[in-house]
Parts: sequence; structure tokens; C-alpha cells
Amino acid sequence: MTTPAPGDLIAGRYELGEEVGSGGFAAAYRAQDRGTGREVAVKLPNYDRSSNDPDLIDRYFANEGETLERIRAAGGHPNLMDLFERISVGDAPALVVEFVEGFELDTVIQEAGPFESSELVRRIGMNLANAMGFLHENEIVYRDLKPDNAMLTDEAGEVTLIDFNTATYDVGAMGSSDATAILGPYKPPEVAEAGSTDVRQGPWSDVYSIGKILMFLLKGTVPKKDGVDPRDFGAECEPYLAEVIERATRPDYEERYRNATVLEQVLDTRNPEIPAEAAVRHVQADREYRLFPGDTIGRRYAEGPTPSIAIEDSGEYISTVQVQFDVDADGTWLLRDRSLNGTYVQTGSGWQRVLGDEGRRRLKQQGEDPTDRHGEVPPSTYPLSDGDLVALVHPSYGVTFEFETV
Repeated sequence: MTTPAPGDLIAGRYELGEEVGSGGFAAAYRAQDRGTGREVAVKLPNYDRSSNDPDLIDRYFANEGETLERIRAAGGHPNLMDLFERISVGDAPALVVEFVEGFELDTVIQEAGPFESSELVRRIGMNLANAMGFLHENEIVYRDLKPDNAMLTDEAGEVTLIDFNTATYDVGAMGSSDATAILGPYKPPEVAEAGSTDVRQGPWSDVYSIGKILMFLLKGTVPKKDGVDPRDFGAECEPYLAEVIERATRPDYEERYRNATVLEQVLDTRNPEIPAEAAVRHVQADREYRLFPGDTIGRRYAEGPTPSIAIEDSGEYISTVQVQFDVDADGTWLLRDRSLNGTYVQTGSGWQRVLGDEGRRRLKQQGEDPTDRHGEVPPSTYPLSDGDLVALVHPSYGVTFEFETV
């Protein structure tokens, strides 16, 4: 593929302007959509100016397109770059995406210096955590969060993620000998040492990276250490923020905030302590697991997403993310079905089926009735109380958990 130039017309529709960014896998150009008049960005594989092998560039470029398609199919998110179209330029792939006005976080710090406002850093952290929570809910782990992948779009702390070539929804395989290590001070040990460790990558990996970014915003540099407290490196910030960053960046993922949902909550309340905790006991295995808001239960699958609690399922009826747990404003724990087959909750003597939107769509596509035996559509979420039983797929399937608050 020849290097494009301003004025070139791509796919008979997109008139290229200046180059606005370039990395190891892609180059981005401002462009005008002649069909709509909309300003967009066109991302092209960076074959000519990258030291990476062309096959590797193709793989990561395709991965970004697939990830953006998954984000679009899930409804999109205001803090994530939109995909408009996947096209071809000759025999090379290209992406037409949202043109994000703003400045990369690393550029902002380089030009203006570290932020003195803990409140601004808190708001950026909440936006990053909210975006990551959306990705995690849709079974995507970002894995490469760093300041030059996030654009600051206004002075109030709004940010937009603009690079998705290393995001993955095949994190079940991570930690095996063929996993890809991604190096850098923003990467947790399980990502930086992938291939030589059995530690799982998951939502907790992105939590670590958010913590390191917040450290960078406060100090202007980021130490290649774990469990960093900004105050130990001369940065001034509110004590709660320092404690949040220290916990988010611990080397042991079990000591961090489990997922971005919890991280957003502690930043929102300015309280570093985990706001809620519960437990579930796998009845058949007689094994107990700690449970935090945003956690998931699902099937362990070598080529699928990694749920917070992964269980074996030889029948493969349990979805890779079957259910997700959350806490509402009143402190009530909620179960949200994320499966294709549904989940049952026993409160008292009866079982209530819970079925999410995707499961309902699947039943309709198969010509089946999505309503229960009373002719009512099952709820997609259901409140939980101590002692409630949660049966994955069906009570007779033999995979049941008992819920308890802590």
C-alpha cells in the first residue's frame, strides 16, 4: 500500500487531510466524509514506518476493528471512540472512526505539567473507570491503557479512548505460554510477564493501569514499581486519592479493586474502602468465593473472556459470562443475567427465572417464547437476599451458588 497523502480520496468517499497520529500498528488521518459532510478519522495500517512485522500489524489492526464492532453492537459509550465503517484501501484494511477533538493525556502533562487538582484527577479516573466498566461488561479487557491512548476532550476531565489494537475478549487464554506480553510502567505484572506466569489477566489488570495513569497525572512521571503512593514520590493530593492509587496498583491482583466498577465507586465516594462485599458458595463443590460489585460468574473457556469466578462446565451450557452482580443506591445486591440460557434465583420456596436481553433475542430468533410459565417476560435483574440460591441455566443443571452478604 502506498503512503497516502492529503487530498487522496479513500473508498471513493473519504477525502484525507493531515496525519494526526502514528504508532507501531496504525496511522490516523483527519478526513472529510463527502457523503455526509462529517469530519472523521481514517486509520490505516502503518506498514511503511513501523518496525513491526506486516503480519503482526495485520493481526493487531484486525483486532482493533473487531473490538470496535463489538463496542458498537453493545450500544457504544461516550468515553470510547466510535467506529463508523470498516473499508478496504486496495488490498489493505482501513477503519473509519470518530474524529476525537482534544489532546492526549501525555501531551497535556508534557506541555502543562502535572495536575494540581485532585478533583480533576478524580474525574478523569471516574471516566476511565466507567469506560472500562462498559468494556468489562461486554467481555473486553483493554490491556494497554496508557496516557497516549486517552484524549482529554474538555477541561472538566472528559476523556475518550482512541486505540484498541491490544484489547481482547480472548482473555481465557492469557497467562499461557503463547500469551503476548505488553511491557511498560502502566502494565501490571500479569500482563508484562504474560507467557511466564499463570496469573490470569482480567478486569483487575485494567484497574492497575488506571491507577498508574492517575499517578502520572499527579506527578508527571510514573515509577516502574507496584503499590505506588503518590505522596512517596513528592506528589501532593488528597489522602483518599493516594490510597486509591496505592491499592489499585498492587502487584497481587487479589489485593487490588477487583474491577473498574468498584474503582469508579471508591473514586465517586472519595473513600478508598471497598463499598460492599458479599460471598457466594458453590454448593456442589462446597467452595466459597468473595464477591464485589461488578463481579461475574461464568464458564472457564480457553478462548473466551475470563469471568471473576470461573467454573468448569463440560456440558458448555453455561455462558462464559453468565451473571453479573451489582449493588444499587440502597445497598441491595442485584443479579444481572448476561447469558443465553437464563439463570434462576430461589427466594423462599419458589424459583424465579432471570433472563437478559441477549437471551431474549436468542429465543425470539429461534422462534421460541421468551415468557415464563405465567406468560410474563422474565426480569433481566433480580434483588438478592441472604440465603438465596442462584442456579445457572436451570435448577436441575446442578450448578448452584448460595448468596450471603458479608
